[in-house]
Amino acid sequence: MIKVEFCSKLQTKERPVAFQVCDRRYRIKEIVDRWYGVGEVFFKVEADDNNIYLLKYEEGQGCWDLVFFQNPVLVGAHVVDEEVGLIERLRFKKFTGQTDRVSPYLH
Repeated sequence: MIKVEFCSKLQTKERPVAFQVCDRRYRIKEIVDRWYGVGEVFFKVEADDNNIYLLKYEEGQGCWDLVFFQNPVLVGAHVVDEEVGLIERLRFKKFTGQTDRVSPYLH
């Protein structure tokens, strides 16, 4: 589970402005796409680290998950730098904390 911040005091799920994963805060530069599933809302966002993230809000459970992320620069490249953080090393891998569930809306 991740923490997500919003632009209004009403905390609506329509416009996230930042999220926190592994004790690091990411500011959202742009919402690239947004779509709705059954009881779920997905946000594809570009963060201040220039990576693309897919965030999922489960309405029935009231929680957020980081479904995957992509570093456009590193796609297809081999990461050799030991200073690369966990998020960069896990590119395109599940990061929800729930290994027994896969969303049927992702192809």
